[in-house]
Amino acid sequence: MQKAIEAYIDSHREEIIEDWRALVNLEGRADEPEAMDAVAAHLLEVFSAAGVNCRLERPHPEAPQVLVGEIGTGRPGKPVLFGGHYDTVFKKGTFGPSPFRIDEEGKAHGPGCLDMKGGIIIALYVIKALEAAGYNERPLRVILCGDEEGGVHHAATGPLFHQMAEGCACALNMETGPINNSLCVGRKGAMMGTFIVHGVSAHSGNNFEAGRNAIVEAAHKMLALDAMTDLEKGTAMNVAVVNGGKLWSQIPDYCKVDFSCRFAKASEMEHVMKEIETLMATTRIDGTTTEYHPGGSGGVFEQNDTNMALWAFCNQVSQELGLGEMGHVFLGGGSDAVQMSSVGTPTLCSCGVLGEWNHTDREYAVVESMFTRAKLWCGVVQKLNAFQCP
Repeated sequence: MQKAIEAYIDSHREEIIEDWRALVNLEGRADEPEAMDAVAAHLLEVFSAAGVNCRLERPHPEAPQVLVGEIGTGRPGKPVLFGGHYDTVFKKGTFGPSPFRIDEEGKAHGPGCLDMKGGIIIALYVIKALEAAGYNERPLRVILCGDEEGGVHHAATGPLFHQMAEGCACALNMETGPINNSLCVGRKGAMMGTFIVHGVSAHSGNNFEAGRNAIVEAAHKMLALDAMTDLEKGTAMNVAVVNGGKLWSQIPDYCKVDFSCRFAKASEMEHVMKEIETLMATTRIDGTTTEYHPGGSGGVFEQNDTNMALWAFCNQVSQELGLGEMGHVFLGGGSDAVQMSSVGTPTLCSCGVLGEWNHTDREYAVVESMFTRAKLWCGVVQKLNAFQCP
C-alpha cells in the first residue's frame, strides 16, 4: 500500500503544486469576512471532491467559518484528525495579484504558503492518496478554522476542535514545520490583557497636588507585571503597547496598556492570572482607578509522555520509510494543538510543510517537503496499530 501511495503522490506532484497555488492566492485574514468566506467555500469544494463528508460551521456570528469533515465513517479503528487554520496575518492584496511563486532554489513564496496553507494541502493529499490506495482501517477527520491568527472570536472554535479530537487515535496539527524537520511536542499558552488607569488631570505647575497621575499608576503595574516573568518555569510577561497623556504640562488622567503572557504549564498560567487580578485591584496612587480586561486564553499544549511517545513512533516510521530522522521541539508560539490535546488525544504540531520566517514578507516553504511530509503521514496512519499510547 505504501508503494501505491508514494506512486500516487509522485504522479500528482504538479496537481499538488497547483492546489497549493490556488489556496495561497485566495488571500485574506480573519478580519476580512468576504475573503474568509471565499477561502472556506474553496476548501469545502476541494475536500468534498476528495470524498470527505464535510460542512461549514460558524461558531460565532462575527467569526470566519470552520470546515469540519470526515471520510470513512464506520471504519473499525479510532479516527485520525488533521487540524489547522486557513487565515494568514496579511491583508488581501499585500503582495499584489497572484502572489504564489516558486523560485529557482525550490522554495515557495506567498502569504500563508508556509503558515499554514501548505499543511492544509498536505492533509488533502494524504486523504486522497490513502483513499486511492484502498485504505479502510480508520476514519480520517479534518477541522480547519479561519481565525487562528489572532481572531478576537477564536475561543468560540474551541468546542468544535474538542468535538473532532474526542476519541481519536491521534491528532496532527498541520502547522509550519521547522526547517530542521522537527515535530512540535509542546507549545506555550498565551494570554492577552488590557488595563486602563483613570486618574485626575490638573495643571502640573499651578495645581500639581490636585492631580492623580494615571501613567505613574500604570507604571507601577507594568513593572509588577514584568517581575512575574520566570523563565525557569517557562513564564514570560510582555508589556507591549502603552498609550496615555495629552500635554507635557498636564498631569495625565488616562493610560491604557496592552500586555501578553506566555506559559509552559497550565498550572502556572492559572497561578499568574490570579496574581494579575490581585495586582489590578491594588492601587498605589490614591484617587486612581483601574479597569482590567483579561483577554482569551488558549490554554497550554503541554509536552507530556503521550505526545513524546507519538513523536517517537512517527520518528521511527520516518526512518523506516527512508525519510530521515526527525527531531522534536517545544515552541513559544501558540496553535490549535492545545485544543486537540486538551481532550487527552495524543497530539503533534508542526506537521506541515517545512520552511522559515512566518509572519514576514520573507516567508518561504520548501517545495519538496510537501511530498515527503505527505508520504510520511500516510505511512503513520497505516502503521498506527503499532502505536502504544502510555
